Parts: sequence; structure tokens; C-alpha cells
Amino acid sequence: MINFSINNREVTGREGQTILQAALEAGIDIPHLCNNDAVKPYSACRMCLVEITKRGRKRLVTACDYHISNGLEVNSNTDLIQRNRKMVLELLLARSPNSADLWDLAKKIGVEKVRFIGQDVDDCILCGLCVRTCNEVVGAHAIGFESKGPSRVVSTPFNEENPACIACGACSVVCPVDIIPMFEHDGIREMPRWHKKAQLVRCSKCKKYFATKEELEFIRKKSNLSEEEISVCSDCRKYSFRV
Repeated sequence: MINFSINNREVTGREGQTILQAALEAGIDIPHLCNNDAVKPYSACRMCLVEITKRGRKRLVTACDYHISNGLEVNSNTDLIQRNRKMVLELLLARSPNSADLWDLAKKIGVEKVRFIGQDVDDCILCGLCVRTCNEVVGAHAIGFESKGPSRVVSTPFNEENPACIACGACSVVCPVDIIPMFEHDGIREMPRWHKKAQLVRCSKCKKYFATKEELEFIRKKSNLSEEEISVCSDCRKYSFRV
């Protein structure tokens, strides 16, 4: 176990934990957007900035990818941190001015107006969480970053429908600013941001639509599940395949 402090409060964490992980377990809130325990830290959004003191030296680090150590002093509420956090959030809002979640966070940390105006706004904050989830969790590798600097975007190759996309919807679920819409109608799942339409499959037991045809084919190739297990939704599976 590792003993350190956050905002002058003694905290105990485990070896290998990041500041953010240990803080959240201890009930200490550090604002964050692009972090998810299912994927590797990326520190893209910069919202989790904290000030650390180590061996008498102070500096700013991102809490999501900085690992704790004995005697580490962490402060998430200094004037410097608050100024930096507000600036970061203003820049994010300039990119994503229509995000209700960002505006809720803005009210929480005291941002009342945005001094910057974004160009070619499409509301994506380039946190990369959708890309990392598609690559590291799903394994489909259907989307990625394109270009650099102010032209950087998340896209499918050539901004066209990618056959590798299985329309599983994982990217839509993890997006912190909710700008990857997913619609279902008449047995079709549509993800317009990726130019994707996919046929939905009904559960063999309850007959409700529960996954796309491509998604089930992907699972079939990647797992040792039986055809019967693959063909049922998660709700029916709970009662059908009890050990």
C-alpha cells in the first residue's frame, strides 16, 4: 500500500494506481473527461490537472496518468489549478459549444462565459476515447485520428463507410460530449458520423433486436461461444446459461 496526501488529506492507494484512480476511490472528486478504466490513459482533455510536490519541487501533472508514490503531495484546488482548469474548459467549450455535459461542468467549476470562438466546430473535443475504445476494447480498429493541428479530426478512413465498423455503439456510449449519435429504426442501426447502417438481429428467445449482424459475426470469430449463446441477448442469457 502507498501513503500519500491529496488536499492535505492522508490517502492510501495501491501500487500502480494513478492519482485519479486513488482519488476517486477515496471519494475525492477530480474533474475529468477522457479517462476510462477500460482503456489506457491518454491525458488528452487536461481537465484532471493537479499540482504535485515531490522532493520539494512543485509541478503540474495530469492525474489520469501519473502514478502515486509514498510521500507524494497532491493538490487539486490551488488558485493555479483552478485558473488552468477554467482555461482548459473554455478551450474545450470553444470546440464543443453545444455540449450540455461540458456546460454542466463549467457551472460546477465557475466558468460563466467563453472567451474563445471555435472555427469549423463539430463539437468533438478530440479526447480520443472513442478511438481507444474501438481499438483497445472492441478490437475493430474502425476509426482513428486524421490530420494534425487545427485540422485534426476523428474519422473513418477517407471519411467513408468502413467495413471494419461493426456498429456496436461502444464509441457512442463512451463519448463524454455525446456527439456520436446512434439511431435504431425498422431493424436498422444507423451511426451517421461514421456513415454506417447495419442490420439488427433479433434475440432467438425474446425476439427483441439486440445487436448488429456484423457485431455477432465479429464475436463469433473472436470467442469460443456457442451459436446458441451468441444468438441471445444479455437479458435472456442471464436465465438461459446459468452455471
